[in-house]
Amino acid sequence: TGLAGQTPVEQALADAIVDTIDDFMTLFPWAEKNQDVRKQAFDDILTNKAPELLKDLDTFLGDNNWLVGKSVTWADFYWDVCSTTLLSCKPDLADNYPRLLALRDRVQALPAIAAWIQKRPKTVM
Repeated sequence: TGLAGQTPVEQALADAIVDTIDDFMTLFPWAEKNQDVRKQAFDDILTNKAPELLKDLDTFLGDNNWLVGKSVTWADFYWDVCSTTLLSCKPDLADNYPRLLALRDRVQALPAIAAWIQKRPKTVM
């Protein structure tokens, strides 16, 4: 489908971006039952660690439409999914990164993605 990247280098870059985002997402204590501990950890990660990730992703994206190459890859999809989750936790998180928000908008405007967003079940995250 070409979503991994068009060349071996693009494929490696897409994988590296997904792994970087995934490493960040695994910092969150998703299964923590104590809501005070959970909230404190989320607040700390979103305040102290997220800006570095967002800055690095924004720099990597630059003025390009997609994170890797000239077409959408699974790295763009993964950014969309994770940013949706992160923004549900802290809506202003990416306000200083309009290019990353625009990337999210481009992904969500893809016809198949837009159609799914309209019909998917509504959830908290």
